[in-house]
Amino acid sequence: MRLRIFLLSMLVAVPALRLAQAAETVQLATYYDYVPWFVPGQPSAGLNARLARRLSEMSGGRYRFESVYIPRRRLDVLLQEGKLTMVVAWVHPRFFGDPERTRYFWTGPLMDDESLVVSPRAAPLEYDGPDSLRGKRFGAPGGHRFPDLEPLIAAGDITRIDVPQIKNALQMIGAHRRLDFTVVDRSTLDALEHEHLIDPALLHVASRPRTASYERSMLVPLGHPALYRFLQEAVVLLKSDSRWRAPPPRAPGKQAGKRAGE
Repeated sequence: MRLRIFLLSMLVAVPALRLAQAAETVQLATYYDYVPWFVPGQPSAGLNARLARRLSEMSGGRYRFESVYIPRRRLDVLLQEGKLTMVVAWVHPRFFGDPERTRYFWTGPLMDDESLVVSPRAAPLEYDGPDSLRGKRFGAPGGHRFPDLEPLIAAGDITRIDVPQIKNALQMIGAHRRLDFTVVDRSTLDALEHEHLIDPALLHVASRPRTASYERSMLVPLGHPALYRFLQEAVVLLKSDSRWRAPPPRAPGKQAGKRAGE
Protein backbone atom coordinates (compact mmCIF):
# COMPACT_ATOMS: atom_id res chain seq x y z
CA MET A 1 0.00 0.00 0.00
CA ARG A 2 2.79 2.40 0.92
CA LEU A 3 4.55 1.57 -2.34
CA ARG A 4 1.39 2.34 -4.30
CA ILE A 5 0.97 5.70 -2.57
CA PHE A 6 4.62 6.51 -3.27
CA LEU A 7 4.27 5.67 -6.96
CA LEU A 8 1.11 7.78 -7.25
CA SER A 9 2.86 10.70 -5.59
CA MET A 10 5.72 10.36 -8.07
CA LEU A 11 3.28 10.42 -11.00
CA VAL A 12 1.87 13.69 -9.70
CA ALA A 13 5.27 15.18 -8.93
CA VAL A 14 6.91 14.41 -12.30
CA PRO A 15 4.50 16.49 -14.44
CA ALA A 16 4.81 19.34 -11.95
CA LEU A 17 8.59 19.10 -12.17
CA ARG A 18 8.44 19.10 -15.95
CA LEU A 19 6.17 22.13 -15.89
CA ALA A 20 8.62 23.98 -13.66
CA GLN A 21 11.52 23.01 -15.88
CA ALA A 22 9.62 24.06 -19.00
CA ALA A 23 9.07 27.63 -17.77
CA GLU A 24 10.89 30.00 -20.10
CA THR A 25 12.98 32.64 -18.33
CA VAL A 26 12.32 36.13 -19.62
CA GLN A 27 14.37 39.11 -18.53
CA LEU A 28 12.15 42.08 -17.75
CA ALA A 29 14.52 45.02 -18.08
CA THR A 30 14.47 48.63 -17.01
CA TYR A 31 17.17 51.24 -17.56
CA TYR A 32 15.97 53.23 -14.55
CA ASP A 33 18.22 52.28 -11.63
CA TYR A 34 16.25 54.23 -9.05
CA VAL A 35 12.87 54.23 -7.29
CA PRO A 36 10.15 53.50 -7.99
CA TRP A 37 11.37 51.27 -10.80
CA PHE A 38 14.43 49.49 -9.42
CA VAL A 39 16.38 49.33 -6.16
CA PRO A 40 20.10 48.48 -6.65
CA GLY A 41 21.20 45.67 -4.36
CA GLN A 42 17.60 44.66 -3.65
CA PRO A 43 16.48 42.54 -6.62
CA SER A 44 13.04 41.83 -5.13
CA ALA A 45 12.25 45.51 -4.48
CA GLY A 46 10.91 48.13 -6.86
CA LEU A 47 8.06 48.34 -9.32
CA ASN A 48 9.87 46.35 -12.01
CA ALA A 49 10.36 43.40 -9.64
CA ARG A 50 6.70 43.50 -8.59
CA LEU A 51 5.65 43.49 -12.24
CA ALA A 52 7.95 40.53 -12.95
CA ARG A 53 6.43 38.53 -10.09
CA ARG A 54 2.87 39.32 -11.17
CA LEU A 55 3.53 38.37 -14.80
CA SER A 56 5.13 35.10 -13.70
CA GLU A 57 2.03 34.29 -11.66
CA MET A 58 -0.28 35.17 -14.54
CA SER A 59 1.61 32.94 -16.98
CA GLY A 60 0.69 29.78 -15.05
CA GLY A 61 4.19 28.33 -15.28
CA ARG A 62 4.78 29.19 -18.93
CA TYR A 63 7.19 32.05 -18.21
CA ARG A 64 9.42 33.06 -15.33
CA PHE A 65 10.07 36.80 -15.50
CA GLU A 66 13.29 38.09 -13.96
CA SER A 67 13.70 41.79 -13.09
CA VAL A 68 17.02 43.19 -14.35
CA TYR A 69 18.66 46.58 -14.79
CA ILE A 70 20.39 47.44 -18.06
CA PRO A 71 22.17 50.76 -18.70
CA ARG A 72 20.56 52.78 -21.47
CA ARG A 73 23.77 52.89 -23.51
CA ARG A 74 24.03 49.07 -23.42
CA LEU A 75 20.36 48.77 -24.37
CA ASP A 76 20.87 51.06 -27.38
CA VAL A 77 23.79 48.92 -28.58
CA LEU A 78 21.71 45.74 -28.36
CA LEU A 79 18.87 47.39 -30.25
CA GLN A 80 21.18 48.72 -32.98
CA GLU A 81 22.79 45.31 -33.42
CA GLY A 82 19.45 43.50 -33.38
CA LYS A 83 20.54 41.39 -30.40
CA LEU A 84 17.93 42.39 -27.85
CA THR A 85 16.19 39.32 -26.39
CA MET A 86 14.65 40.90 -23.28
CA VAL A 87 11.44 42.81 -22.64
CA VAL A 88 11.92 46.48 -21.74
CA ALA A 89 9.31 47.86 -19.35
CA TRP A 90 8.05 51.37 -18.50
CA VAL A 91 8.86 52.89 -21.90
CA HIS A 92 7.17 54.69 -24.78
CA PRO A 93 7.74 54.40 -28.55
CA ARG A 94 9.07 57.96 -28.82
CA PHE A 95 11.89 57.03 -26.39
CA PHE A 96 13.20 54.69 -29.11
CA GLY A 97 12.40 56.50 -32.35
CA ASP A 98 9.50 54.16 -33.14
CA PRO A 99 6.42 56.43 -33.38
CA GLU A 100 4.82 54.15 -35.97
CA ARG A 101 5.36 51.12 -33.70
CA THR A 102 6.89 49.09 -36.52
CA ARG A 103 10.43 48.40 -35.24
CA TYR A 104 9.24 46.62 -32.08
CA PHE A 105 6.09 45.19 -30.54
CA TRP A 106 4.44 47.52 -28.02
CA THR A 107 1.97 46.44 -25.39
CA GLY A 108 -0.88 48.52 -24.07
CA PRO A 109 -0.12 50.98 -21.25
CA LEU A 110 0.94 49.92 -17.77
CA MET A 111 0.45 53.45 -16.44
CA ASP A 112 0.34 57.12 -17.42
CA ASP A 113 3.08 59.61 -16.60
CA GLU A 114 4.34 63.08 -17.51
CA SER A 115 7.73 64.80 -17.71
CA LEU A 116 8.40 67.83 -15.50
CA VAL A 117 11.00 70.61 -15.43
CA VAL A 118 12.40 71.12 -11.91
CA SER A 119 14.61 74.03 -10.80
CA PRO A 120 15.83 75.43 -7.46
CA ARG A 121 13.20 77.06 -5.28
CA ALA A 122 15.74 79.87 -4.82
CA ALA A 123 15.97 80.41 -8.62
CA PRO A 124 12.74 79.07 -10.12
CA LEU A 125 12.27 78.52 -13.84
CA GLU A 126 8.98 78.46 -15.70
CA TYR A 127 9.04 76.22 -18.75
CA ASP A 128 7.72 77.56 -22.06
CA GLY A 129 9.27 75.19 -24.57
CA PRO A 130 12.94 74.23 -25.06
CA ASP A 131 13.98 77.78 -25.96
CA SER A 132 13.05 78.92 -22.45
CA LEU A 133 15.95 76.82 -21.15
CA ARG A 134 18.68 78.53 -23.20
CA GLY A 135 21.77 79.47 -21.23
CA LYS A 136 20.95 77.03 -18.43
CA ARG A 137 22.85 74.11 -16.91
CA PHE A 138 20.93 70.84 -17.24
CA GLY A 139 21.57 67.83 -15.00
CA ALA A 140 20.59 64.37 -16.30
CA PRO A 141 21.58 60.72 -15.81
CA GLY A 142 24.25 59.64 -18.27
CA GLY A 143 22.92 57.87 -21.35
CA HIS A 144 19.37 59.19 -21.08
CA ARG A 145 18.06 60.97 -24.16
CA PHE A 146 16.01 64.14 -24.49
CA PRO A 147 15.27 64.61 -28.22
CA ASP A 148 13.60 68.00 -27.79
CA LEU A 149 16.65 69.39 -25.97
CA GLU A 150 19.41 67.75 -28.03
CA PRO A 151 19.67 70.51 -30.70
CA LEU A 152 20.19 73.17 -28.01
CA ILE A 153 22.69 70.97 -26.17
CA ALA A 154 24.63 70.30 -29.38
CA ALA A 155 24.71 74.03 -30.13
CA GLY A 156 25.99 74.84 -26.65
CA ASP A 157 22.85 76.78 -25.77
CA ILE A 158 22.14 74.35 -22.92
CA THR A 159 25.03 72.89 -20.93
CA ARG A 160 24.35 69.26 -20.08
CA ILE A 161 26.01 67.84 -16.94
CA ASP A 162 25.75 64.08 -16.49
CA VAL A 163 24.99 62.73 -13.02
CA PRO A 164 24.83 59.11 -11.73
CA GLN A 165 21.10 59.18 -10.96
CA ILE A 166 18.19 61.60 -11.16
CA LYS A 167 18.16 61.91 -7.38
CA ASN A 168 21.67 63.38 -7.58
CA ALA A 169 20.47 66.06 -9.97
CA LEU A 170 17.53 66.88 -7.72
CA GLN A 171 19.75 67.05 -4.65
CA MET A 172 22.17 69.38 -6.43
CA ILE A 173 19.28 71.57 -7.54
CA GLY A 174 17.90 71.62 -4.00
CA ALA A 175 21.29 72.83 -2.80
CA HIS A 176 21.37 75.35 -5.70
CA ARG A 177 24.72 73.91 -6.76
CA ARG A 178 26.03 73.75 -10.37
CA LEU A 179 22.64 73.00 -11.96
CA ASP A 180 19.79 75.25 -13.08
CA PHE A 181 17.24 72.56 -13.92
CA THR A 182 16.58 68.89 -14.53
CA VAL A 183 13.85 66.84 -16.16
CA VAL A 184 12.09 64.18 -14.11
CA ASP A 185 8.93 62.13 -14.49
CA ARG A 186 6.17 62.75 -12.00
CA SER A 187 6.16 59.08 -10.92
CA THR A 188 9.86 59.27 -10.03
CA LEU A 189 9.56 62.64 -8.31
CA ASP A 190 6.69 61.35 -6.17
CA ALA A 191 8.62 58.18 -5.25
CA LEU A 192 11.81 60.05 -4.31
CA GLU A 193 9.78 62.41 -2.15
CA HIS A 194 7.95 59.49 -0.54
CA GLU A 195 11.27 57.78 0.25
CA HIS A 196 12.66 61.03 1.74
CA LEU A 197 15.52 61.06 -0.76
CA ILE A 198 14.80 64.64 -1.77
CA ASP A 199 13.36 67.68 -0.01
CA PRO A 200 10.46 69.07 -2.10
CA ALA A 201 10.56 72.33 -0.15
CA LEU A 202 13.83 73.15 -1.93
CA LEU A 203 12.48 72.48 -5.42
CA HIS A 204 10.29 74.34 -7.90
CA VAL A 205 8.20 72.36 -10.40
CA ALA A 206 7.33 74.39 -13.50
CA SER A 207 3.59 74.84 -13.92
CA ARG A 208 3.76 73.65 -17.52
CA PRO A 209 4.94 70.02 -17.94
CA ARG A 210 7.67 69.34 -20.46
CA THR A 211 5.41 66.76 -22.11
CA ALA A 212 1.74 65.98 -22.15
CA SER A 213 0.67 62.87 -20.30
CA TYR A 214 2.08 59.75 -21.95
CA GLU A 215 1.77 56.01 -21.56
CA ARG A 216 4.42 53.69 -20.17
CA SER A 217 4.30 50.33 -21.94
CA MET A 218 6.54 47.33 -22.64
CA LEU A 219 8.83 46.94 -25.66
CA VAL A 220 9.04 43.38 -27.01
CA PRO A 221 11.48 42.34 -29.79
CA LEU A 222 9.74 41.37 -33.05
CA GLY A 223 11.16 37.85 -32.85
CA HIS A 224 8.93 36.97 -29.89
CA PRO A 225 5.31 37.13 -31.10
CA ALA A 226 3.98 34.52 -28.63
CA LEU A 227 5.51 36.36 -25.69
CA TYR A 228 4.07 39.61 -27.01
CA ARG A 229 0.57 38.10 -27.24
CA PHE A 230 0.78 36.92 -23.63
CA LEU A 231 1.98 40.33 -22.41
CA GLN A 232 -0.67 42.15 -24.40
CA GLU A 233 -3.38 40.05 -22.74
CA ALA A 234 -1.74 40.41 -19.32
CA VAL A 235 -1.68 44.21 -19.52
CA VAL A 236 -5.43 44.26 -20.10
CA LEU A 237 -5.96 42.21 -16.92
CA LEU A 238 -3.48 44.29 -14.93
CA LYS A 239 -5.56 47.40 -15.52
CA SER A 240 -8.26 46.01 -13.23
CA ASP A 241 -5.79 44.96 -10.52
CA SER A 242 -3.54 47.74 -9.26
CA ARG A 243 -2.57 45.95 -6.03
CA TRP A 244 0.65 44.62 -7.55
CA ARG A 245 1.89 48.20 -7.98
CA ALA A 246 1.65 49.03 -4.28
CA PRO A 247 4.97 48.79 -2.37
CA PRO A 248 5.03 46.63 0.78
CA PRO A 249 4.40 48.53 4.03
CA ARG A 250 7.47 49.86 5.79
CA ALA A 251 8.63 48.33 9.04
CA PRO A 252 7.60 50.49 12.04
CA GLY A 253 10.20 53.10 12.85
CA LYS A 254 12.33 52.30 9.80
CA GLN A 255 13.45 55.22 7.63
CA ALA A 256 13.58 54.63 3.90
CA GLY A 257 16.41 57.05 3.28
CA LYS A 258 17.95 60.42 4.06
CA ARG A 259 16.73 63.78 2.95
CA ALA A 260 18.68 65.66 0.34
CA GLY A 261 21.78 67.26 1.81
CA GLU A 262 22.07 64.92 4.80
